[in-house]
Amino acid sequence: MSTDKKRKAYNIDFGTPPIATHSEGDGYGKKKAETAPGILADFMLTKDATMIENEALKAKVAEFDGASVTRKISCNLIKRSHWANRDQAGLTDENEEFLGLKKEIEAAGGNVQPIKVRPVSGVFPQSYEIVFGHRRYRACSDLGLDVLAVIEQLDDRALFIEMDRENRQRADLRPYEQGLMYKRALDEGLFSSQNKLAEALGIEAGTASKAISLAKLPKNILDSFKSPLDIQFRWAVDLKAAYEKEPDVVLARADDIIAKRASGEIISSHDAFNALAGKAEKSAVLKPRVVKVGDRLLSITERGNRVLFDLDRLAVDKLSKIERFIAEMMAE
Repeated sequence: MSTDKKRKAYNIDFGTPPIATHSEGDGYGKKKAETAPGILADFMLTKDATMIENEALKAKVAEFDGASVTRKISCNLIKRSHWANRDQAGLTDENEEFLGLKKEIEAAGGNVQPIKVRPVSGVFPQSYEIVFGHRRYRACSDLGLDVLAVIEQLDDRALFIEMDRENRQRADLRPYEQGLMYKRALDEGLFSSQNKLAEALGIEAGTASKAISLAKLPKNILDSFKSPLDIQFRWAVDLKAAYEKEPDVVLARADDIIAKRASGEIISSHDAFNALAGKAEKSAVLKPRVVKVGDRLLSITERGNRVLFDLDRLAVDKLSKIERFIAEMMAE
């Protein structure tokens, strides 16, 4: 217990009860003092008992001094933080992790682990800003439930540090999301430099630099990934270097990836990174399996999650049958 808390508690005056006087018939078996010394002795005994009781009460109050308030709050009174770092694409039912969290909260009738909010000053009715717990808040909001929250007064800097620490401890924040948060903090002068930001957050300066470089990538490059949340820290250096060296080339590669994916071609985020960074495929080229029927050949090549068929001298009517067969197989 801190000295300040003890001092606050010990300043509380619980009052001093009147001096007790007892008659012979009230069970104490002690005659009421009549002399001045006797009256003084009775008073001192009563005072000692009262002081002991007061000290105990004050110590009990001090235990609660400075404690955070936790209660259920309507989601309508809570807003996302200005420093929010959760990509909104990760807060929908299409995201398996979020959907799993939402089902857990629904089964429990609310969030067991509270979120943290700070009061917004000067508004009525009282509203709050999220410090951390955006996913839990969004799940409760979607389910129409009040959200359990810890309420604490924090300035912007303290809010930012707590939000970052809590998200990194949960280990589910993506590098791109961290980068957005760090970039916003620097853009708005919350920290004077990347090094100061890293120092305040207790992270390596290189980690902050990589995350911020991802957030600074042009939109076309980010859109060439299946999701920017797929981008990994270890890709940051190569992506930044490639773009700074040949920006037009990298942007053209990004546009090509976006167009191919829009046409139905399956391109993983890892493949997109390799293409953007100009890296050759490291996997060995697999030899195709060859099926021979009479004088005709069919070559089958497996590459990752793709299968390539190479057919020679097929009549159009037979090609149509093969297409229908493949379509039926895909529908199963």
